Amino acid sequence: MKLLSISLARSIWFCPILELNPKGKNLSPALPLLTNTYKFKRVPSLTEIPDFSKGVKFEEGEFKNSEGNEIALDFTVYNEGFLVDTRSSTKDSDAFLAELLTRVSKDFDLPHYEQIIRKKNYLSQIYISTNKSLELFNPKLREVSKYLTDNLLLHFEIGSIIFSADPATIVQATIPNSVPFTIERAINIPFAENKYYSSSGLQTDQHLELLNKLEDILSSG
Repeated sequence: MKLLSISLARSIWFCPILELNPKGKNLSPALPLLTNTYKFKRVPSLTEIPDFSKGVKFEEGEFKNSEGNEIALDFTVYNEGFLVDTRSSTKDSDAFLAELLTRVSKDFDLPHYEQIIRKKNYLSQIYISTNKSLELFNPKLREVSKYLTDNLLLHFEIGSIIFSADPATIVQATIPNSVPFTIERAINIPFAENKYYSSSGLQTDQHLELLNKLEDILSSG
């Protein structure tokens, strides 16, 4: 398997933001931290009342990760938590949130985020290439592909596989991460190029680990 690109590495931290600022301190002085340290090009207007129900967005920022690389990111604050999008790794998205919230809690004498965070969810979207056909899961399904090919005069193969969460367990979960694990042919790309898109609710490293496991399963088939 070859990683082609990471199109999204999203971290979502759930916490009531009012509990991070229980005494209602004025946090507007924190804006220079976001604009000067993280260089967000688009930030909320100070003259407008923020609507956290729709999300207060800080866009096109930068964060230096543990490897010293400048990572592009978008950051959104909601009533119930925080969302960060990068194209590098959910590890970097998490690291940004940890660094930012630690600095804000220290500068304004607020509760540390680790006391407030209820859950972390993730969304990982990746493009890969592999020469292993999805039909290797069950060679018998080639009969279906052949039937379609013979009757429609176009080349057919299995285009996608989806693993979904049981709705019963989703209802029982407090904050479910029910994003299906999918792998499918990249849209409008010839099959011969062997390019696939995959999405999951896993962290980026786990997602790549699962895709490697999937390729091993197809190889053994």
